[in-house]
Amino acid sequence: MSTGTRSAPTYLTIGIAALAALLLVACKKAAPPDGVCTYEQMSAGAAVPSGQGGIQVLASTDTYFMVRDTTGKQIASAHVNGMTPVPAGDYQVVVNNSMHATSAQSKMLTKCTTGAVLVDGKTDEYYAVLDKAAQQLASAHLASALSLFPGSYQVRLNNTDSAANLQAGSMLELKPGTVNVDAGTDEYYAVLDAATRQLASSHVGRALGLFAGSYTVRINNTDAKADVRAGESTNVPSGTLVVHGSTDEYYVVANSAGGQLASAHLEKPLAFVLGTYNVKVNNTTTPETIASGVTAEVTTGAVVLQGSTDEYYAIVDSVGTQLASAHLGHPLSLVPGAYRAKLNNVPMSVQVEAGRSGDYQAGSLTVKAAGSDYYAVLDASGTQLASKQVNQPLSLPAGKYTVKVGNNTRPAAVTAGQTMVLNW
Repeated sequence: MSTGTRSAPTYLTIGIAALAALLLVACKKAAPPDGVCTYEQMSAGAAVPSGQGGIQVLASTDTYFMVRDTTGKQIASAHVNGMTPVPAGDYQVVVNNSMHATSAQSKMLTKCTTGAVLVDGKTDEYYAVLDKAAQQLASAHLASALSLFPGSYQVRLNNTDSAANLQAGSMLELKPGTVNVDAGTDEYYAVLDAATRQLASSHVGRALGLFAGSYTVRINNTDAKADVRAGESTNVPSGTLVVHGSTDEYYVVANSAGGQLASAHLEKPLAFVLGTYNVKVNNTTTPETIASGVTAEVTTGAVVLQGSTDEYYAIVDSVGTQLASAHLGHPLSLVPGAYRAKLNNVPMSVQVEAGRSGDYQAGSLTVKAAGSDYYAVLDASGTQLASKQVNQPLSLPAGKYTVKVGNNTRPAAVTAGQTMVLNW
């Protein structure tokens, strides 16, 4: 029969159960706020399965967040400012590959707030956000913001960097500057850092966005310094050079030390930074100064030595150095001046005038004889100029020569544009 009293063991059991219940409640209490995530009671109407909590990521951009468990496995995702239910536990919340550790508790809402970065540039380009290990996390078009969890990042635009320290609930705005080479040619320029490492390149007339700093701008191997300031446009002064000529040939532009900078077909323009350069056509040279926004023009002349044989002529300077050569009948472009054309070791004076073609005529000489002997052509001093098998013609500038076959010699006069035949 019960007396209405309880034994000591019964009270002990009840006490232990109560203590366990209190400990269980304590274990399920939300973690304290950390400046990024806060915790609040789930609203009564929230669509969350029994025993689960929810995670919400607040952001000012149109993006998504993911929830990963402690093994790195993705277990949920949702649009920012929305909520996703998750079982109670510890998680990594991820936005644009930036991560923050948090937890979820039953019937509790975990709210995590991101920051944002905006690179407000004027060019049609993209920027990237990197972590402390220089790993790219996300990228966006200039003037579009990216949401990330608070922290320290590097923002990269055309391989130029700017530090970005993001705070929860705040938008960090970075303003790059621009650099441009506004030339009228179909070419590209490059931007280099202080170590002459190329950072970016663009077609002339199309600006590049860069974070503030001092850079080198290079076009056709000519360099100019450019100081880029935040929110400002920097245009590197340049000019254009074009070499006119009537032949299917190329010109070369060299620096004062003779180093080649660039080359192009005659009539095709090249852009350079301001300065004085040497223009070469067939090893004939003239200096030319490039001024800002101006097209510098060099006009060549042409010379051609006409002849009826399958031979070549050369152009030499006043000291006899060969400058160029071509087949008879094929013109050469040269810087205007006085030169000598040499055919079969016989020189003749030629004058090159800008915009004009000078035609010069050679004559030809043939020794007709039976057999397969060779004949030689000698100058007035007896020096051999050329030789050929009998019955084969030689082209020569007009003049008087001596022809030798074996030990026999005869005089011969060659007239420009005519064929001289010696019957031996």
